[in-house]
Amino acid sequence: MSRAKILRIIDVLPEPEPEPEPEPEPDAGRDDVEVVANAEDDLALWVSPAENTAMVPRAPEPIVALDYVALPDGLDARLVMLREPDSAKARSYRLLRHRLFSRANIRVVAVTSARPGDGKTTCATNLALAIAEDAMTRVLLLDANLRRPALGHMFGFEPTESLVDNIVRFTDLFPPYPVTSIRGTQVHVAALPGQPVPEARLERTLFSAVLAELRNVYDYIIIDAASVLESADADVVGECADGVVVTVRAGGSRNADVRRAIDQLRPATVLGTVLLDA
Repeated sequence: MSRAKILRIIDVLPEPEPEPEPEPEPDAGRDDVEVVANAEDDLALWVSPAENTAMVPRAPEPIVALDYVALPDGLDARLVMLREPDSAKARSYRLLRHRLFSRANIRVVAVTSARPGDGKTTCATNLALAIAEDAMTRVLLLDANLRRPALGHMFGFEPTESLVDNIVRFTDLFPPYPVTSIRGTQVHVAALPGQPVPEARLERTLFSAVLAELRNVYDYIIIDAASVLESADADVVGECADGVVVTVRAGGSRNADVRRAIDQLRPATVLGTVLLDA
């Protein structure tokens, strides 16, 4: 990525580049010191001819490659937390945040619906923005809807590289993973390209492994998953998350579809349903 910046410690706000730390200097009389990697202990072993040694931590590998984009001039109407932060709808998303995370060990939440058009992307995005209102909280909003990717369009950008697209295309994947920081917010977004890839499928093992590494960077991960009755990817995402929220559109969703979707998601933990206005 031409504009990507590799960060060893991820923060939701840009920080100045740290000064490079000087290498430890051996004690007097230790000439010709060499460094031997110690992979098991994740340490560097300094060895001198006199067989005196010193153990120093090795630099951690970066997990995320961070790109930056600005919010568009005209905000998408679905971005309630940005457009109407003092509205009743915004307060509802803050209440949802409170209820979700008052439960123990809920850090990765998948948001899905029975059918397309039931408001899951709106819910996932505003929930992530509500969580990120805490300045000390690191939040990732991840697009895992290969059939109907929406997050890039909602925030007004096309990703130069896509995390989930890479998971689909490669049989193995290593960090740093591409993520976009949205200026004017404290949310990081892992968006999909705007062009759908309906023939692709999420690979559960690789997706789970990548999420495990991202847990070390972010306090919370909100996943905009595919609709349950449209793609089996929703089941994969649900199995890898700590819990699933199912959105229901007032006057639009059918009760039978919602019940069928919840049954299909099991044994994933379904945290509840969220009713959105028509």
